[in-house]
Amino acid sequence: MVTVLAVRHADIDLPTGSTDPGLNAAGRARAEALGRAVRSAGVGAVFHSEFARTQQTVAPSATALGLAPQLTPSAEVFARDALSGDLGAVVLVAGHSDTIPSILAALGATPAPAIGEREFDNLFVLTAPAGDGAHLLHLRYGSG
Repeated sequence: MVTVLAVRHADIDLPTGSTDPGLNAAGRARAEALGRAVRSAGVGAVFHSEFARTQQTVAPSATALGLAPQLTPSAEVFARDALSGDLGAVVLVAGHSDTIPSILAALGATPAPAIGEREFDNLFVLTAPAGDGAHLLHLRYGSG
């Protein structure tokens, strides 16, 4: 069985006026909360997009787990590698309001969830037991 923990990046100031804003104070606190939440989940790989806000979101988790974060490939490639078990049994991925639904859909979540522009606290737990389709649990984490 494969489990993917998927989050949108933590809090940023909206509107940003920047194409690559970093996390604000609430976002940094939420990123720390994510690190505490996944510390004992058995995460074996951590992924982020090319943007600073996703890198900052997973940094506390990666540090706590002693893992080097990796750049997320396309949703289809990520899903293929995750579902094959090549990335490990439990994977953490941080993306964006448009990429996390795409990743979850590629992993088999139907329907894929929508993430609002001001939603930073979603934690999606997708489990894919061998031969049994995907199961999606929607949780909230941290406080903003």
